[in-house]
Amino acid sequence: MQLIRALLLLASTVSASVVASDYRDDGNYDNYGDQGNYYGSYDDSMGDYFDKSAVPQQGGPGIVKLAAGSAAGWFLGGKIHAKRTVTKLKKKHAQERAAFVQLYREQVGALQEFNKESARIIQAMESSIIARQNGVPAEIDTVPFFMADTDGSKKISKHEFDKYVREYLMNYPGLKPEDIPRWENFDHDHSGQITFDEYNQQMAKEIMKAQYRAAKG
Repeated sequence: MQLIRALLLLASTVSASVVASDYRDDGNYDNYGDQGNYYGSYDDSMGDYFDKSAVPQQGGPGIVKLAAGSAAGWFLGGKIHAKRTVTKLKKKHAQERAAFVQLYREQVGALQEFNKESARIIQAMESSIIARQNGVPAEIDTVPFFMADTDGSKKISKHEFDKYVREYLMNYPGLKPEDIPRWENFDHDHSGQITFDEYNQQMAKEIMKAQYRAAKG
């Protein structure tokens, strides 16, 4: 058994020696590093390319131009945007100012009209008090006469009469035009104007008519 093992070991050693000798004789082992340096001296041109590409360029006019162009574009865009914003704000401010001025004028006009009307009413009431002190019966309301007499002439024209009737009907929607005496009823002498005496005479008649209707039922 030991003899067989020894023979196998010897055979293995001899085979290994033969294989090694064959490689040396053929030049494939000893000249592995000498045959054109195929693996040891490969072309490294592509490696140099990638090495150079990987290294960032330091400065250069291209980067400066790009940075300058970006800054100029940002500055110009900012100015255009700011100008448009200012224009919109000015337009909005002008519209709001115009609306405010219009509202102010309307309110001032309404206040002036109210003050004017209030002054006219006060004056009419004062004139009515004076007329009553001068003997006009208390049941006769003389305020409408002085309210209709807008020019203070102590007479009422046809235009003044019609205007007063329209305003009176607007203030008292429940009344109808036929509920108010007509112009012809006051202008007794057909002069085209209603004097204070004509007004008082007609109002006295109207009061008597109202009392008669009330008594009749």
